Amino acid sequence: MQKLHFPNIFFICYLRFNFYTMKMMTVFLHVCVMMTFTHSLSLPEETTIPDVDNWGTPPPSTEDADIWVTPPPPPPPPSTEDDSFGGWHPSCPDGWSMHSQQCLLFVPENMTWDDAQNNCQSHGGQLVSVYNDLQADEIHEELKRAGHDHGAFWVGGHNSPGNPSWSWSDYMGISAFADFCNGDTVEDEHHCLQITFTEEKSGCLESMDCETELPSICGYIMLF
Repeated sequence: MQKLHFPNIFFICYLRFNFYTMKMMTVFLHVCVMMTFTHSLSLPEETTIPDVDNWGTPPPSTEDADIWVTPPPPPPPPSTEDDSFGGWHPSCPDGWSMHSQQCLLFVPENMTWDDAQNNCQSHGGQLVSVYNDLQADEIHEELKRAGHDHGAFWVGGHNSPGNPSWSWSDYMGISAFADFCNGDTVEDEHHCLQITFTEEKSGCLESMDCETELPSICGYIMLF
């Protein structure tokens, strides 16, 4: 049997010591890796520090992205329509035209004054009143629109043998009149008024026999 010398025994022990040392270090490294991985899984999520410039504003959330990320729609622009009548807007019945504060309806058929007045009432109005020259111009515009630039047309002025003062059939009680053609507003043998448009007479009032058959203009006063 071969005897081991002291140096050989020392070398064998050294090899064994290194073998067990490397094995322990390998196990230790595995344990360290597992602990690091487990620790990383258990770490809390990163806390967001509120922005002091936007203090009081809720932090963004992925669940409420539509609420906090999307800005609210702008308010609608103010209405440009006139709402002075509480939402109601003046309008005329079908077939009538709006002029100033009244609606007008031209009736081309020739009728007596009484028949023309009854016809206007059947349409919801009266023979038109002509308080001033502005309304006379509006009547002329309506006539020209219908293709009647000149002529005589019944309006709502009338009087009676017992009361020669002129009045309007609209029952508004307004004693105002556009210009008379002859300048005479009271003394006249006829009791109905017509409005005349010629090259010389632009919308002046003149009395006429009430049985004369003329076209007419109906009026519908809009009360505000």
